[in-house]
Amino acid sequence: MNILSFRDGHNASATLYQDGQIIADIAEERLSRSKNDASFPFHSIKYCLDMGGIHMEDIDIIALPSHDYPDFISHYFDVPDEVNVIQHSPESSIKRDLLNSMKRKKGKAKRAPFPAYINQYRLSPTCEIHLVNHHLAHAASACFTSGSTEPALVITMDGRGDQVSSAVWWFDGRQIQMKKSYGQDSSLGYFYSCATEALMWMQSCDEWKVMGLAPYGKPQPGQLEGLHPEFENGQLSKGLNFPTMHRFKEHGIVHYHCEHSKKLQPFVKNMGRENFAAEVQRVTEEQAMNFIKPLLEQYNTRRLYCSGGFFLNVKLNQKLWETGLLDHQWVYPEPGDAGLTMGATLYAANIKEEPRQISLETVYYGPEFSNEEIQLILDDRGLNYEFAENVEEITASLLMDNHVLGWFQNKLESGPRALGNRSIIMSPLRAENKDILNGKIKFREAFRPFCPSILYESASSYFENYRDEFFMTSAFKVREEKRTKIPAVVHVDGTARPQLVKKENNPRYHTLIEEFGKLSGEDVIVNTSFNIKGEPIVCHPREAIRCFMDTGMDVLVLGNFILKKPHLK
Repeated sequence: MNILSFRDGHNASATLYQDGQIIADIAEERLSRSKNDASFPFHSIKYCLDMGGIHMEDIDIIALPSHDYPDFISHYFDVPDEVNVIQHSPESSIKRDLLNSMKRKKGKAKRAPFPAYINQYRLSPTCEIHLVNHHLAHAASACFTSGSTEPALVITMDGRGDQVSSAVWWFDGRQIQMKKSYGQDSSLGYFYSCATEALMWMQSCDEWKVMGLAPYGKPQPGQLEGLHPEFENGQLSKGLNFPTMHRFKEHGIVHYHCEHSKKLQPFVKNMGRENFAAEVQRVTEEQAMNFIKPLLEQYNTRRLYCSGGFFLNVKLNQKLWETGLLDHQWVYPEPGDAGLTMGATLYAANIKEEPRQISLETVYYGPEFSNEEIQLILDDRGLNYEFAENVEEITASLLMDNHVLGWFQNKLESGPRALGNRSIIMSPLRAENKDILNGKIKFREAFRPFCPSILYESASSYFENYRDEFFMTSAFKVREEKRTKIPAVVHVDGTARPQLVKKENNPRYHTLIEEFGKLSGEDVIVNTSFNIKGEPIVCHPREAIRCFMDTGMDVLVLGNFILKKPHLK
């Protein structure tokens, strides 16, 4: 069984499922090098097919995370008449046969003229095209990666997808059933995005800047009353009539604009940026709690699964965990739109095969490069390097000397976080290291925090009331006695957003942290994504070299090769 999912639009991506396993999962931006690439994902599809060792005609199912038959199918695909189109929607009032007939007609639309070197993909006559509703794909991404067949409440929230912004689902361990949904007037995601734009930052890109700035201000309850959706007792009690969300493309990136942001701008000026961000975060947490907490009680469950871009808000995820109402909390690690292809893939797989679960503890689904490939690249560029068998020990020693290192190993991570394979790393022992990383390496705002990678077995020494967290999807309170020990990774509010590292999940990275712990007494290192502001995380060694040369990094570790800037030689 070969299942391929892909999508164009904001954060285009592709996923390949083959014989019961995820073989590849990648966002187009990592290969095209255009941040938040919204183009048709040629590169991602090719990568998936190459990783599976197959051609498009070998695909059994194309799973598309959309309620509607996309126009691009008629442009890029040669679809035989026999191919069946199947729609998976939680709310369908149209007869499926009639709907499929309409979609087949769309599929026969005349192909736009493309250059000769861009060929149409040929599908097998036995292939099926599955249309998986946007929010159903989000829900599936959480349900089928949770590793559990226990019943759970599922919440999906984002800006809007297939006319839905907020949805409640029940997962019985095998099937997902929508219980209720709300449209655009419920969108806390739109509210947060409009607040981001009011701060003169980019929607669907810079929301974490708002979250990072919020702890520096003081909330002012009531100031934004009437400017956001309101929830009560698990239901939308007062919707907000958001104006049209406009979008336009520039250099392959989708930019968004909503006139509601202009209504929020005077509050930025009157309250101050920090206080405005703090109040936006407070309102968001309050209304999300008013929505989700009563539902946990109504459905009599202590298990919660979440997906949709709204759940990139790690402070909200922390607040949900701290309610004491949960025994199990799972946020799919790529809850934004790039994760839709994973959800559509797994939903189709569970429809066609015996239902199965993936217990997701890693997302290393991208390209990797051997030492031989890396050495060839280094030699072609005439770069000086040393080869080290004990690269973890040497790297730990360099961290103790307070150098900034690029760390490039094994398979590229999918999702928005660097998880120890495409990371910039530094010692957490000095508070000023946060400013060094923001100023000399990332070229971004000084208030932006950095995350710790921590040995799984040492987590209880650093956090209060934490849960297993392998993907930096939630923040936790750092123990008081540790805050001054690792100040570079503790945010101003006393929290940190960790990656817990198990040896079996990433042996080399675990060994590195372990070696640093032997030298420093702390089983923690600073981990931030291997990129600079405005660029995707590096994928290829040549991109790592370019980033290393163009920033204040001191050392680059590519596989077993170590490159040092001249001042260290």
